[in-house]
Amino acid sequence: MGLTGRWGLGKSSVLNLVAEKLGTMDQTIVAEFNPWLFKGREELLSGFFTALRSAMGKSNHELARELQAQLDRYWSAINLAGHGIAALIDLHGGSGTATAGWKSWGPRFRQFVFGTKIRTPEEERRSLEGKLAKLNCAVVVLIDELDRVEDDEVRAVAQLIKAVGDIRGVSYLVAYDQERVVQALGRNGVDQRTSGEAYLEKIIQHPIPLRPLFEDDAIKLLQAGLEQHGVNLAGPATESQKAIFDAIVCEISTPREIKRLIGAYAILENAVRNEICPYDVLAYCWILTKSPSVRDQLAAKLDDVVSDPSRSEAISRAMRRRSGEAVEVASVLGDAAKSQERLLKCLFPVFGKPADGQDWDRLFQRRNLVRMLYLGDPPGIVSNREIERVWNLTDDRLGAELGEMLEDGKLQSFIDRLDDLLPTLPPSGDEKFWVALSHLLHRRTDWLDGPEDARAVADDAGMALYRLGLRDPRQVGRVASCIAALKGANDLVLAPWLLRKLLFAHGLTNHSESPRGNGVLDGDATIKLLEEEIPRYRAAVLDGTALRRLPNVEAIYVLANTSNWTPDLRDSLTEQLAGPSAIATLAGLLVPPGYSTDRQHLNELFDAVVVQERLEALESECGLPSDGWLAESSNRLLKLLKGADPMRGLEDDTSLEG
Repeated sequence: MGLTGRWGLGKSSVLNLVAEKLGTMDQTIVAEFNPWLFKGREELLSGFFTALRSAMGKSNHELARELQAQLDRYWSAINLAGHGIAALIDLHGGSGTATAGWKSWGPRFRQFVFGTKIRTPEEERRSLEGKLAKLNCAVVVLIDELDRVEDDEVRAVAQLIKAVGDIRGVSYLVAYDQERVVQALGRNGVDQRTSGEAYLEKIIQHPIPLRPLFEDDAIKLLQAGLEQHGVNLAGPATESQKAIFDAIVCEISTPREIKRLIGAYAILENAVRNEICPYDVLAYCWILTKSPSVRDQLAAKLDDVVSDPSRSEAISRAMRRRSGEAVEVASVLGDAAKSQERLLKCLFPVFGKPADGQDWDRLFQRRNLVRMLYLGDPPGIVSNREIERVWNLTDDRLGAELGEMLEDGKLQSFIDRLDDLLPTLPPSGDEKFWVALSHLLHRRTDWLDGPEDARAVADDAGMALYRLGLRDPRQVGRVASCIAALKGANDLVLAPWLLRKLLFAHGLTNHSESPRGNGVLDGDATIKLLEEEIPRYRAAVLDGTALRRLPNVEAIYVLANTSNWTPDLRDSLTEQLAGPSAIATLAGLLVPPGYSTDRQHLNELFDAVVVQERLEALESECGLPSDGWLAESSNRLLKLLKGADPMRGLEDDTSLEG
């Protein structure tokens, strides 16, 4: 009998269950043989008889030793024939070479050595059949992993099975992948498959195919496996999470794939828990177990897939979008990534599928992909000692060193590492560090001239400080002290970022009355902070600081999201948007590649009709900005002002409301 199915479908598990069941039955001897443990035809024959002899030796039947002795004689007769497995084949329809050799010199050799009359292998086989009949005993041979050996060995085992199968009283169940074994048994040429199937039909009288793994099976097995490891992956909460789960389930075809996936997930998710979305971790583990070369490409092409790339990559993306060039998965990660294209599109918006909801824990954030790829320790990572050294610098030296890192493009990596180590750093350095960083992030000159690292640094820094309180409630007071220090230093970058996060966490915005997450400060403290901050943010808008000198628009959003954006603020911002630099800066702040909103929300901030007319006139007179990134941002703004969808063929990570 044959148990067929592709690799990993569960053939070995079925054989184990069969062996366990048969082992409880009287008058049954179960021998288990794995050809993968042996090399070469003769070694396979020796291994098979050893497994059969061992199984007979474990029997409690009083005639078991006699049966074992008869098996030894049969084996010796085959070996004395001088041709090993070839002699066994000859007994069952071979060319007769071994048998002829046996007849010519075998008996004389045996009589010369032992002085006794000996019998041919065929005679010994008949004697073995008689012993089996006398014992009224069934011998069942379970053969596993036939599809994992070399072609020559597949043929050797097939010949061995055929020979043993002709012994009355011996049955066998062999597990194999049909396609693999047919290929190995077939003769080279146009009829290889046909000849292989014909050969297999002579050996296997009754094949039993394992049924495929259906989608419902995959879901249940996956969820059960995760729960077994103490991971409760509840129902998907967002569309992107559901898309990831569905993409993985769609690709699962065997239980072994689930086992490997869960094995990787149980380890890696524990290493990054509360840092990275568990669905993203599950997707990463699937890629890691199914396509490790794609994982290597993600590490090599990290800047090409994250949503906060370097300045040069951001400019390149903007230029590609302007030319209508789509970012294809295979063009970035190679042909091997085609098999994971659906999942990769769910993970990385750069490939065209927008993200939804909160994204601080998504894999497409640079810091999270780095953390996932290297579990916090990528090559060239900032060391603990370096973090501690900078943390302990004096006020004047600290600002200069942070400035050098920002200029060299290294500050983001520093903040990534700081996020990991912040709980261990002394709180005495909080006020000095965060105030120095805030001053650095305020632009020294008016207007944007291209993408800035300051915005991404601000996002990472804000999240690092926010998570300090999320991870450990004992650190909430420390976070509150940092916010107070930032307020006192007239910070308009980090403090608004933190406040807006708190507003959404407690459902205190125009867009939702339902909390969206954990708040580091409670609701009352958040409301009080908002009341205290409104005058500062209003002043920053009215005097032009918010537009001219800040790398983000968090202060504007705080006012707009809480019904504190008054007509005088709208009129003031409209008036400030009078020249090309001002409008390009606004576009770069509000709707750069990766961000979007709609005309209605823009019209709440400023007079959309007026700004649209100005932007169209500027485009007609002098064209879009020379910088590709600013040109793309301005083009997106114009599309929105016209009521068009700027996301056609473009990526989208967040929105004005989000």
